[in-house]
Amino acid sequence: MFTIEDVLERWIPYRLQAIETLQFAWQWLRESEIPREVSVLVEGRLKIRGNVAAVANPMVEAGIIHARALLEFMGLCSLKGRLGQITNRRKDDVAIEHYSTERVPLRQVKPEEAIAAYAGPAQEAETALLAIIDLANKGLAHLTLGVPFASYSDEHIDIACRGIPVLLDNHLYAKLGRRIPAAPSAISANVTGRGDK
Repeated sequence: MFTIEDVLERWIPYRLQAIETLQFAWQWLRESEIPREVSVLVEGRLKIRGNVAAVANPMVEAGIIHARALLEFMGLCSLKGRLGQITNRRKDDVAIEHYSTERVPLRQVKPEEAIAAYAGPAQEAETALLAIIDLANKGLAHLTLGVPFASYSDEHIDIACRGIPVLLDNHLYAKLGRRIPAAPSAISANVTGRGDK
């Protein structure tokens, strides 16, 4: 069981790290149209050999799911093809509106606020955030014939990946008077059983 403080300190930074990994893997996949080999070594031993997609695709997919989760945390969804506001939460959901300061309770981010945070055209910002939601919902979460891959560009993914941390900082951490913490380390201090770090 974790607390809403754990969400601020560990789980949001973890999800932001997944978005950074998504950006890296997305660019890595698009460096060449020629299939390239990749090898993954663990302590000098070969563990995986395959093409770049074998390693990068799971990074992309996980990043898209985490990005969608953060948009939903902030209260944003896709509604009839437009960026919309979540109106119903499950009772065990943790959401931005569960946080407050002494002066002000935090509230969901309005679609127009999310769009306005982008310095470029409003339609581009909305499409970028919708790309994350649609790709997660229709491309990953379940099988569907309605995956709108052709509607979204590499630039949309990049805009969304750069924008989500900004939205979280502006609407959550800054309002709480905090900085976004570093992502927690995925490495245990006692992985080998010898106490090595």
